[in-house]
Amino acid sequence: MVSVDDRPRLTEEEKKQNHIQSEHKRRTQIRNGLEAVSKIVPDCENLTRSEGVLLHKLVEFMAMHMEERQKMIEELEKLGEEVDPQMKVCLRNLDDYYKNRTKPEEGGETSRSPTGQPEEGHGE
Repeated sequence: MVSVDDRPRLTEEEKKQNHIQSEHKRRTQIRNGLEAVSKIVPDCENLTRSEGVLLHKLVEFMAMHMEERQKMIEELEKLGEEVDPQMKVCLRNLDDYYKNRTKPEEGGETSRSPTGQPEEGHGE
């Protein structure tokens, strides 16, 4: 059995090459993830090189679907159905998102609550 001290040490060049390979792998994974997102979120097919815009659109897309989920849960509860509390966890996160959201620099959008109403005192 070879102990840790018996293994040959990496040279600086080997360390550098390992770092380069790791960074390349990391960037490839990010690029593949962004490409997958751009195929799912409407109107994002050509935004893979604009990560910030793509991520902003993803958050808006998710918030829209979470709002729909919230409405469905409310409707189920009105009908007397029991809704698993885990189903509501992400909805609290949605409320936090709208409360803590900063105004986007482009587009001049205003923050809206899950009910679609503009938030009071936003951006102050």
